[in-house]
Amino acid sequence: MVGGMVAGGSNAAAVPGWLGAAAGVFAALVAGCTLVFEFTGYRRVVTVVNVLGTIVHEAGHALVCVLTGGGIYRFEVTGPDNGSVTYWHPSKLATIATGMAGYAMPTLAGLGAAALIHHGHPAGVLLATVITMGCLLLVARDFLTLLSVVLVGGLAFIALRWGPASLQDVLTYTESWLLLTSELGGLTWGIVGRFRGLATIADAQNLATRTRIPGAIWIIGWLVFIAWGIWHAAPMLLD
Repeated sequence: MVGGMVAGGSNAAAVPGWLGAAAGVFAALVAGCTLVFEFTGYRRVVTVVNVLGTIVHEAGHALVCVLTGGGIYRFEVTGPDNGSVTYWHPSKLATIATGMAGYAMPTLAGLGAAALIHHGHPAGVLLATVITMGCLLLVARDFLTLLSVVLVGGLAFIALRWGPASLQDVLTYTESWLLLTSELGGLTWGIVGRFRGLATIADAQNLATRTRIPGAIWIIGWLVFIAWGIWHAAPMLLD
C-alpha cells in the first residue's frame, strides 16, 4: 500500500508557479501573527496551524535524545506554540545536543521537504509526516497532544491516500514553508524579551546554564540557522 501511495505523487513540472509564493506568504502571515500574540496576548485563528512547527520542535528534542542514548517519558503539546518533552540523558553532551535540536529541527524538516518537492516527490513529504506522527503517538499521553498529532497525521494520510495531486502540492508546499518559518515569531520575541527584562526562551536558558554561553547567543544562532535554511529552500519552493 505504501508503494501505491507514494507512486501517486504529482509531477513537479505541473505545479502552478504561484503556489510556492502563495504558501510562503501564508507561512509568513502565521509567523507574524504568532509574534503579535507574544507581544499582545491576542491570538489570531491562523496561528493554530503553527502547531505543526511545535510538534516538530518537540520531536526534534525527542529524536536527538533517543539517538544519543537517552529515553522519552512524555511528549506534550500544550498549545499552537508551546510544548514539552520529558526525558532522561546519559551525559551532559547528550543533554546539550537535545536542547539544541528543538529550534533546529523544523528548519531541517522544512529544508528536507523542499528538496523532496523540488525533485517531484510531494508524496514523500506526506508519507514522512504520517510516519512521524505515528511514532509520536507512542509517547503522547494527554488529549490535546493526541488530538494535534492525529489531526496532522490524519490530514497527511487522507491527502496521500485519496487526495488529488493538486491537493498534495498545496499541502506539501504549505507544510515546508510553515516548518521553515514556524520558529521566527518565538525567537524574535525571545530577543525582545531579553531587552525588556521579560521571561526568556526556556531552551536558550537551559543551554546557557549548561554551557555558560549566553542565551541570547543561542537565540541568534537559531535565527541565523533558520535564515540559512530559508535561503537554501526558497529557490526550490519558488522554482
